[in-house]
Amino acid sequence: MVITRLREFTGRVPAAYANQTELFITSLWSMAEHLISLKKEMLNAACADFAEKLDNMTATRETIAELKDLVSGKDFDMICRSMAGNNNERTKESLATLVPLSLVDEEKKEEGRDTETDRQIEEAYEELNFAHLIKELNSEPTLNAINAVLAKARAEVEEYCRFYHIPLDGGNTFTPSSLLRLDAVIAACYRILSYISDNIGSGKLILIVDDDEAIRDMLDFLVRKEGFKVAKAADGDEAVQKAKTLHPNLILLDLMLPKQDGFKILRELQGEGTSDIPIIIVTGRYLDRSTKEMIKQEPNVKDFMEKPIEPQGLATLLHTLLKTHEHKGHA
Repeated sequence: MVITRLREFTGRVPAAYANQTELFITSLWSMAEHLISLKKEMLNAACADFAEKLDNMTATRETIAELKDLVSGKDFDMICRSMAGNNNERTKESLATLVPLSLVDEEKKEEGRDTETDRQIEEAYEELNFAHLIKELNSEPTLNAINAVLAKARAEVEEYCRFYHIPLDGGNTFTPSSLLRLDAVIAACYRILSYISDNIGSGKLILIVDDDEAIRDMLDFLVRKEGFKVAKAADGDEAVQKAKTLHPNLILLDLMLPKQDGFKILRELQGEGTSDIPIIIVTGRYLDRSTKEMIKQEPNVKDFMEKPIEPQGLATLLHTLLKTHEHKGHA
């Protein structure tokens, strides 16, 4: 599945996607999700093989080395220390605690990143020529330019994968080393997205409420590139808390949420302090006419949008409701 997503990421934009941006974000999130699953499978197999060799008294330094590209440096050192003590039971206990290293998760941390993983991501970022692409974008920060830069970034990823023999077709398999390189590539792609999102604009605040991480990331990028600030919530309780403390200029609200559903949130936000916040319902759920009419009676509901979101339609609606100027250069 990772190879399928990687091939999609580096290929032509399928008709199902509105533009480069949508493909970039959706495929990136999907690759990261499948990559960590594959790493877990590979790590479990390596640990099982390691434990068996410990029982058979055949474990060697080469056996330990098979874990090096799958776990953090701290965890790898732990295994090496336990092996040095010739305590097989302790080593097996240590093996049971291992989790796969995720450079993508490290990249998403706002602080406290591991120095070595940050170096690996930065190295991939440089080899992918992303710094040059950002410089190119800064000279003309339009939405058309963003799509052009992301298209070039995908082409750089394809070239990088071919150079380092990272599989792009189903005839090959991943090694721990190639998985680590791909992890660094995906993390570098998140870094360039983060830069674009943080530097396109800093206008009014929009709260995105959705329990699907991929959709939150997609909406985050689409909203930021229109010049708005973003806050996000993954469930009903968090949505209400952030609405009351941050008082956003607008809320993009999914109806199907854990803890509190969207209908309950709508009623709660009609209270003092939040009743003036306009809300756009963003849902993949089918709503019949009577349900829509009922929701429209809520004074803070301004419109509906169905998933998948059409970027241009979202941009136009946001600028209309917030009385801001739409950016030029949409693709």
